[in-house]
Amino acid sequence: MLIPRQTPILARWPTVSEAGPTRRRVLAAAATLSVAGPAALTGCTLPVRIPEVPDPLESPARRAEADATQASTVAQLAAGADPALAAAARALATDRRTHAATLRAELRRVRPRPAPHSASPPAAPQPATPELTSARGVLAQAVRAAHDEAAGLVMTLPGYRAALLASVAACCATHAALLS
Repeated sequence: MLIPRQTPILARWPTVSEAGPTRRRVLAAAATLSVAGPAALTGCTLPVRIPEVPDPLESPARRAEADATQASTVAQLAAGADPALAAAARALATDRRTHAATLRAELRRVRPRPAPHSASPPAAPQPATPELTSARGVLAQAVRAAHDEAAGLVMTLPGYRAALLASVAACCATHAALLS
């Protein structure tokens, strides 16, 4: 008995031409690109809406600038009388200047154009020129206040900004411990 040979199932499927794209596929691709092309060329990004409220990093930036100025003043006053205090004040001034610059850079990154004048946040406290006898306590109080402010804002901010303020708070806590 002879068994008829059956053709495999895949052999009955139509073959795809290897010659290149068909006219139908080219027209379909052109139609797709005409609809989706502008979005693909612009990067599919949504416009960033900048809130009109004051940025929460504005106050820590102003405080860092004021602390740096105050610490520089103390360093100059204590240069001859108390070298340990002068060194601590110089280190504090350097760190607080770095904090101010970093916070300002983040503020410029988020809001490249200046904020409206009507929505400006309240100014940070102006540094007082301390007497040399109370200078250590004044600096310690200033960095404790900066630490408290930064630590209080950490939980309210997202990602990078929270990490930035956590770093500022940690540095201020270290300086407060050194000055106490």
